[in-house]
Amino acid sequence: MQIGSKQTQSYGYNQNINVANKNDSSNSFNNYLENKEETINTKKSNSNIIDYLDKKDKFSSLSKEDEILFKDILSDGVYSADEMKKLSYEQMNKFAKLVDPKNLIKDHGSNSLNDLPPFILLGMGTYLSSNKTNDISFNKSLFETTKNIQNNQERIDLLDAINRKLGLNDNEGYGNLPKEIIDNLIKKAQEMEKEKYKDFENPEKLMTDYNNWQINDYGGFIKNLQNDYKSLITNSNVKLEDRIRYEAVLKNLFTLETNYNKVINEPKYA
Repeated sequence: MQIGSKQTQSYGYNQNINVANKNDSSNSFNNYLENKEETINTKKSNSNIIDYLDKKDKFSSLSKEDEILFKDILSDGVYSADEMKKLSYEQMNKFAKLVDPKNLIKDHGSNSLNDLPPFILLGMGTYLSSNKTNDISFNKSLFETTKNIQNNQERIDLLDAINRKLGLNDNEGYGNLPKEIIDNLIKKAQEMEKEKYKDFENPEKLMTDYNNWQINDYGGFIKNLQNDYKSLITNSNVKLEDRIRYEAVLKNLFTLETNYNKVINEPKYA
């Protein structure tokens, strides 16, 4: 199973033609899907994960196009960053729900994992970004950004930077912890802040209030992270090789900002 980031444009057909040609194109489209399905079933041996999901009836709710695409991705047991490019954000969410063990447990109980065959998520970072935070616009822009980064180390560095900055807002990290653990982390962080500034005048003005951890402005979040990396790049105390890596992170943060602004300005339909 491999993850690709391209959207599935190959399934489209020319709509600027007459009705007869549209019918021909529709038939060609159906033939394409049938041939693609046959290729998956014959040229490639079905992976164990496909058999497993078939038995759980997990493909029945999908469109024929999505079913064939997802089975093609899953067919070799590896989900790679290249294959992620085949998916739109909406398809990525469907795919994530399909293969997420948490959903299998929810639908079929913990015993359902006993016979779950192994599969590899080489694009794990981008796979997770589809539901990274509670802000859909940020999640979508992050997915579109990370899936199109060609260098895997750059992708990892960007996600590492974002993970650290998100803190408890990261649904795939600290934000996924039980509430009592989160409350305890906040309490300890506040105690450390008090200890850190105990000898300062007006320490309350210096201390970070960890109770206000929720991010409400992700445009501002991206800007702040950009500023962090601008400072690192211009800091002569930072090793040259690290500054080069940070420049790549900053470049991708600018791309993330562009994608985020596109998403929030997309027309909203009822």
